[in-house]
Amino acid sequence: MQSLSFQLNEPWFTHLSADLQDLAKTSILLYDYILEHQGKLPDYSFVVFSMSKAYEGFLKSYLFKKGLIDKKTYEGHRFRIGRALNPDLRNFYRDEQWLYDDLATTCGQDTAREIWEVWLKCRNRVFHFFPGENKMLTLEQAGEHLNLMINIFNKVMPCLQEK
Repeated sequence: MQSLSFQLNEPWFTHLSADLQDLAKTSILLYDYILEHQGKLPDYSFVVFSMSKAYEGFLKSYLFKKGLIDKKTYEGHRFRIGRALNPDLRNFYRDEQWLYDDLATTCGQDTAREIWEVWLKCRNRVFHFFPGENKMLTLEQAGEHLNLMINIFNKVMPCLQEK
């Protein structure tokens, strides 16, 4: 396992707003600190939490900048990424806030699916508790989750810059 602090100088990081940078930095510095000090905890999900919030903020910002959501939705408390970007949402639940198809149009089907898969793995399955399922993360898995989000930030940046 290697340190991730070098990522704080990469374009994906400098593209984030200051508040999202703080969240991403928290996860990366926490990961590096634990890595350096040989932490021995049963679960490192907490290392991923701040980066997951930054990922959510990044996705909302992306949707806003692309004109897929308006300012009221972007700043509101009701919009849910997990519902809006779920490609498997039943047709009955798809409404004006279901944006997966729009995301696929703006950034490609494969990237849209990857954005969703990273959301599931690095946000939903980390944050939620399901009886009978051990979802504790090792430090190595936490690092893998951070890298998945960093990789998708990098992958989506060109889509954001296209007009």
